[in-house]
Amino acid sequence: MALLACVGGCKNYRDQLDRADAHYRAARYEAALTNLEDLESDFGHLDANEQVRYRYVRGMTSERLGQREEARHWLILAREDVEQRPAALDEETRAILQRTLTPYDQSVGSNVNPPAAAPAAPTAPATQSARTRSEPRTTP
Repeated sequence: MALLACVGGCKNYRDQLDRADAHYRAARYEAALTNLEDLESDFGHLDANEQVRYRYVRGMTSERLGQREEARHWLILAREDVEQRPAALDEETRAILQRTLTPYDQSVGSNVNPPAAAPAAPTAPATQSARTRSEPRTTP
């Protein structure tokens, strides 16, 4: 009996994901987000490939709505999943995922502990140290 409930219920979750995907592809982003948010509490009922697809559609929908942090979160999760299950998304979708994440990756890379500048090459010895140059001269 429980198996029959899951079969019907699991199909319903898949249908809801399909509707969200269709809304996203038709540029009805608010409707897609509503479907995805409704489905989020049942995320565990989706199979592994559907979970990847959920994360991708959720991230891309957030991206289109200008919700950058939300988009970054879901798209990074989708990318991590795709690394484990490349067949979960087709090649074109994987390429879109990567292109969409590139600016996020670059912005994170430029804001997180940039590497220290390499020491300058030695030049002719200075006659005064930096500390001495910055202090006012006093005469005895």
